[in-house]
Amino acid sequence: MRIVNSNPQNRRISTKDIAYFEIKKRIIEGQLHPGEPIVEETISNELGISRTPLREALQRLEFETLVVRQVNGRLRVAPVSVKEVSEIFHVRSRLEGIAILEATENATDKDLQELSNIIHMIKETPKDRAIDNILYYGGQFHTYIYNMSRNKTVSNILYQLNDHIHRYRRLIPTTNLDKILKAGEEHQHIFNFMAKGDKVGAELAMIEHILSSLDQVIKAVKAYKSFE
Repeated sequence: MRIVNSNPQNRRISTKDIAYFEIKKRIIEGQLHPGEPIVEETISNELGISRTPLREALQRLEFETLVVRQVNGRLRVAPVSVKEVSEIFHVRSRLEGIAILEATENATDKDLQELSNIIHMIKETPKDRAIDNILYYGGQFHTYIYNMSRNKTVSNILYQLNDHIHRYRRLIPTTNLDKILKAGEEHQHIFNFMAKGDKVGAELAMIEHILSSLDQVIKAVKAYKSFE
């Protein structure tokens, strides 16, 4: 992949941002494995960019803890751990609880119809066994709730946490449709409380939904680390 920018005046900024998103994508999707060394020369050549914008992109990823700096100063992809994933899921569950409380307060008929449409897609997609599409519509459901909440602080933190969560989810085998179908039912359960205007019920259902997959992720992390 070679990055090209047609506007020379914005080349440095644009190159840095595009490099950031490309490297983050590789980390989240597992193309760059947990604990793998970051070889600047290799990535620079692959992306067709100089070291300066690459290092700026890596600094941003280091701040987001997707990349970590070792004692010798070299960078590597952040490792995975049971402790970290447990912390992330519990924090996310509380923040999602806040988001859905406020989203339920703000919900309009149009909002509820849109959520209902998304849930329909979540339920229909497993029939095609298209895992990426299932995850996409699940993400759309949560993103729509973030927007409904109008709480920018909560939303911004959740987006950053979700980058880490997506990376952990990639460790889970994608052949278990039972869990995926159950997630569709959980989204419907959350929606039912929202439709009734039951903020507390929606909050509890959301927290339960987020934490319901934690055990499965922990098992996946342990299995992954046993092969390191």
